[in-house]
Amino acid sequence: MFLSIWNYWRGYVIINVWGFSVERFMNLATHKGIYLWDIKKKRNVTEMKVSIQGFKLLKQCARKTKCKVTIIEKKGWPFVAHRYRKRRLFALGIIVCLCLLYFLSSYVWIVDIQGNDRVSKEEILETLDRYGVGAGVRKRSIRVEEFGHYLMQEIKEISWVAAHIKGTRLFIELVETVPKPEFIDIDTPCNIVADKKGVIVSIATSAGTPIVKAKDVVEEGDILVSGELLIKQEEEVKDIQYVHALADIKAKVWYVFKEEQDISYMDKQYTDEVKKHYGVIYFNKQKIFLKPSISFENYDKMSNKNQISFGKDFVLPFGWVVEEYHEYIPQVKKYTDTEIKQKLQKKLEKKIKESLHPNAEIVERSLEFEKDRKAMKAMAKITVIEPIGKEEEITIKERRNLLNGTDGENDSH
Repeated sequence: MFLSIWNYWRGYVIINVWGFSVERFMNLATHKGIYLWDIKKKRNVTEMKVSIQGFKLLKQCARKTKCKVTIIEKKGWPFVAHRYRKRRLFALGIIVCLCLLYFLSSYVWIVDIQGNDRVSKEEILETLDRYGVGAGVRKRSIRVEEFGHYLMQEIKEISWVAAHIKGTRLFIELVETVPKPEFIDIDTPCNIVADKKGVIVSIATSAGTPIVKAKDVVEEGDILVSGELLIKQEEEVKDIQYVHALADIKAKVWYVFKEEQDISYMDKQYTDEVKKHYGVIYFNKQKIFLKPSISFENYDKMSNKNQISFGKDFVLPFGWVVEEYHEYIPQVKKYTDTEIKQKLQKKLEKKIKESLHPNAEIVERSLEFEKDRKAMKAMAKITVIEPIGKEEEITIKERRNLLNGTDGENDSH
């Protein structure tokens, strides 16, 4: 790559050589220190490239070997400069353009973020903007290590940041923190209560007093495991202790899910009629001009943005945008019964997956369909065995009521 640029800057010519001693011609040129490259044999002639200075020395080689040399093409900056030597404005424009490119190349125009999952790209960009890093910032003013620490301080979900600048792109790679597991405060007394209606299948208590057993029917809010421990002596309660109830409880639970799907749908039949709007992009802004009137009653809009770039990493803050408006004719069509049922089943499967506990086991299911003129309805009834119960803290007031043997009423007169 560097050699090609160097040869273009110095200038070179593409020549054809033919005669009885072309090999001797090339050997003699090499002996004189003349560099020949891209040598290609084409029937009776040999094509090659040589620098401007080297071409001037080839005349002696051609005379000694009785070969003929002709120039096919002249390439390089010296020939371009000679061709446009009288066009001063053109030359000035080239110089200004090169200076502008050099100036723009000293700024960052694209921020590429990788590794974010829980943290949105918008939040990261807003945080960087507050620090003074983003598109349109001079590359010399960016301190990679400093804004990396700033990101980790401002966004707690980020644990590691690495960044580098290539061309006009700022590449940021980050690693998010591992979500903290749910913390169970075993020092806080609590009961385990039912969070839904069901039939107890199994219960294994680690702490607390079980209130229910297998095959018991429970309602939402019923106490399953009490955090109250009665200390008895000879069948008489001597003391009451309160603990954080812990248990693994599973119950049989019933769910009903419903979905509905229209029988008819609109199909778009696109015509060949297309209207286009043109515009420019500059410094993250967009300006549309040359707007023709849109006479279509129904159309879809598609936008195609292109930024000027030299290679993958050298992107400039300029470009163009083309907005296309495609006309279509709407046509009402109907699904078949099989297609509707497939769509409803997919919707129900998605809803069931999102609604059930991750450890739920489906033991029974049924599916019913009902169709009218406009739509088809589906109802899924499923029976699952899943964990049941949630922790509910025992308040100080509840403890006092239990110790006093009252329900919180004041019996004093």
